[in-house]
Amino acid sequence: MATSLPPPSSLLQLRTVVSEHDVRAVVSDLDGVLRVFDPSLWDRLDHHVGLAPGTAFAAILGHPFLEEVTRGRGTHAQWRERAVAELVTQGAAPGTARETVRLWAATPGCVDQEVLAQLQRFREQGLAVFVLTNGTDRVPWELDQLGLGDVLGPRRRFLLNTADLGAAKPDREAFARAHERLSREPAGPLAPAQVAFLDDSAGHVRGAEEFGWRAVRHGRG
Repeated sequence: MATSLPPPSSLLQLRTVVSEHDVRAVVSDLDGVLRVFDPSLWDRLDHHVGLAPGTAFAAILGHPFLEEVTRGRGTHAQWRERAVAELVTQGAAPGTARETVRLWAATPGCVDQEVLAQLQRFREQGLAVFVLTNGTDRVPWELDQLGLGDVLGPRRRFLLNTADLGAAKPDREAFARAHERLSREPAGPLAPAQVAFLDDSAGHVRGAEEFGWRAVRHGRG
């Protein structure tokens, strides 16, 4: 007989935070929380490019230009070109490097249905629900492909993309600009303690707590 897994402990913690405090807005991270990826992807990419384990991850997600892209000072396309160049520097043939980055960019994530359902329940309870991501100029298109239009609202009004905000987590300015946006939405003016935040990064959780949000680190177990 099949049994269902219990909700991640972080979602239980988030529910507790919402129920025990005067929380009026819930903010969720995107990658690693609402959107998840196959963890075997990086091994496959390393095998495809024919380089040492960890090389593809370092060349793509570890590329320092990503810091610029998530702050609106570069594009996803420029980032991909730099990742290709880095793989070539590490010893990959140019064609193979370009195909590896194309495979990475074309690999879709999937929506964590448990997280999505919880966010929808919060909204049904009358809370304002937003997604805050260290994102790129391609995030709106990616989320449309995942069918998250209802969550993001008309004209993606509930999406807080750092590429648009001009500051990225865990910088205090990112939370300040996100909070200013929250206070212009249906929730109205908010104190930081009236915002609950869910993120899988310990650094981002610390940054949110230092700003004054009630933060929970996401994870199962």
